[in-house]
Amino acid sequence: MTAKYRIKPYPLDEIKPGMEIGRMVLTRDKKIVLSEGTILSQSMIEGLKFWDISTVFIKELLSDEPDIDFSIPETLQQKKFYADYDDTVHALKESFAKIRFFKEVPLAAIRELTNNSIDPLVNSTGVINHIHMIRRQDDYTFHHSVNVAVICGVLGKWLGFAEQDLQDLVLAGLLHDVGKTQIPLEILNKPGKLTPEEMEIMRLHTIRGYRLVHDIPNLPMGVAYGVFQHHERFDGSGYPLGVTSEKIHEYAKIIAIADIYDAMTSDRVYHRKITPFAVVDMILEEMFHKLDPEIGIVFLNNIRDFFVGNIVELSDGRQAEVIYLGHFLASRPVVVTSDIEYIDLERNKNLSIVKIIRA
Repeated sequence: MTAKYRIKPYPLDEIKPGMEIGRMVLTRDKKIVLSEGTILSQSMIEGLKFWDISTVFIKELLSDEPDIDFSIPETLQQKKFYADYDDTVHALKESFAKIRFFKEVPLAAIRELTNNSIDPLVNSTGVINHIHMIRRQDDYTFHHSVNVAVICGVLGKWLGFAEQDLQDLVLAGLLHDVGKTQIPLEILNKPGKLTPEEMEIMRLHTIRGYRLVHDIPNLPMGVAYGVFQHHERFDGSGYPLGVTSEKIHEYAKIIAIADIYDAMTSDRVYHRKITPFAVVDMILEEMFHKLDPEIGIVFLNNIRDFFVGNIVELSDGRQAEVIYLGHFLASRPVVVTSDIEYIDLERNKNLSIVKIIRA
């Protein structure tokens, strides 16, 4: 019978003489300190301290322990979240249908929805993970509007927004695509990619949305600017006006990040969702020329906390649990598979996360 092994990360202060190195140990400038298979001595451990190595992967012989069972039923808290979320999407769908017909935003009803329905979702424990698990292709616009509002609320809290500013930001997130109620349904619901001409019409949703909200009495201008500018970009490459960073309202900068994150992690008729780990890479890449870097860093530093404990599917078909995100803004974490192999995806580039199974 062939012996089974696992590769497990250990902090340096838990390393002991006699342990076997399971992955090459490298310095920060990629020099090899110890090779795979090396049996550690006390002097080697002292050397690791000298090189400021914080984590070492150790090869361990497995006992006849069973595979990890990742199947965990939904909690009562999750079930309540999903039920409240569905009610919120349904209410927004009804409001947007009225806006399409009457061309008027029922602000009192939308504010009530923001305060009584969106706010409890924002304050739910594990809210980002819950959103990951309720993606649907049907009624994308309404799900997306609720998701962006919730993510804006969570990000606003991370940014330290005061209560009234937070409520206004969430309202702006909920209404950011209200202009799509004025886009022809054959374009809005087209089951395929839009033509360049149709895309130009779709882009008008920012202007049409602004026209719907900017004259509403007592509506904060920040909400109107959030609707108008959420597709503007720092380098002037956005729309509708192509303005640069200093002319974009803070709400619009926040909505832009929430909008991208939710859109890319959602299934749509012509776009399959990608994992949050891949979206982190995309946001990081665009953060210093298209998106606000200060807001982006706060978002990425906090969103990663939701990833630990996620059950994912790897590119080789195995299920695994995310157990560690080591490097600053790392999108390739350490995982443990169901057959108890510890894998650092930052080092093992042959494997990747293809799907979140449970968040």
